[in-house]
Amino acid sequence: MKKLALLLLALAIVIPAFADDAKVLPAGVLRTTIAGIYNTFDEQYDKDGDKFDAPNGKVSVFNLAGALEYGATDQITIALQWTPGYNVWSEVEDNDKANLNGPMGLFIGAKGQILGPNGFVPNDTMRFAAAAGLLVPLSNPDWEEEYDNVVAGDDFQAKEINNGALGIGARLYFDYLVSSSFFVNLYNETIFYLPVDKNGTSPNPAGTDQEYKYGYKTTFEVEPVYTYPVNEKLDITGSLPFNWVLTPDYEVEGNEVDDSATSFLKMTPYVAAFFKTTMPFELKAGYSIPLMGKNENVASTVIFQFKSYLKF
Repeated sequence: MKKLALLLLALAIVIPAFADDAKVLPAGVLRTTIAGIYNTFDEQYDKDGDKFDAPNGKVSVFNLAGALEYGATDQITIALQWTPGYNVWSEVEDNDKANLNGPMGLFIGAKGQILGPNGFVPNDTMRFAAAAGLLVPLSNPDWEEEYDNVVAGDDFQAKEINNGALGIGARLYFDYLVSSSFFVNLYNETIFYLPVDKNGTSPNPAGTDQEYKYGYKTTFEVEPVYTYPVNEKLDITGSLPFNWVLTPDYEVEGNEVDDSATSFLKMTPYVAAFFKTTMPFELKAGYSIPLMGKNENVASTVIFQFKSYLKF
């Protein structure tokens, strides 16, 4: 059981959500995104930001994600985003019974372009957009059942995939257009979590329901983006976002859990090819590199995306 306790402390995953620029889709255009995300780590950051070996060796997770976005008007896009989506496979080096499989939260929202060439306020050198939405939790493990699986020596889910709380959030996007090929994007997402009652967050016998307050999760990002038009049918884009995610100490039954705040800074070089065919599509690949953090994993991530565009 001591080994199990160490395992439960170790198994958290760092999978990036998909930030975006301040553009919106043209009216009547449907964008479909499918993504594969491979996340792995064998070290962690402690509360002081120092690295130490993960207690259960290397942990790997493969996540499938997707999104549907539709241009309701030339200024407003509505979106259904499951990014990150479902952990379809996971592996823990020192415990072949443990897994991190299951669904992440679903974001439902709308994005409006306030400033820009096609914005409510026209501007040729700057774009500003704002979005609002709900983050709906989809993971709800039965921890009594998972504990029974541990005792029986069966496969078990080792950690809650998301925090189980409903989130209300806002996103802000700002682009400064240096030229027709180069712009710099600033992005922020802040999710405020509503209190949630649950009887545990790891495999243990069911106990009394307790109220958890996770506070918020905020993300800051800066991303230079350069696009090279190869020809009339192909654009190549490179970008280098720096992404910083923060959460505060959370509370259980009104009592703050000391040193539970997290932070994680990473950079993710991307390259994308946009094919302007009859049905335009984009292929994009990136590799996330951890730079610093606190109470998080020293996690690297490989990301592949396929985006298709359909005009109605």
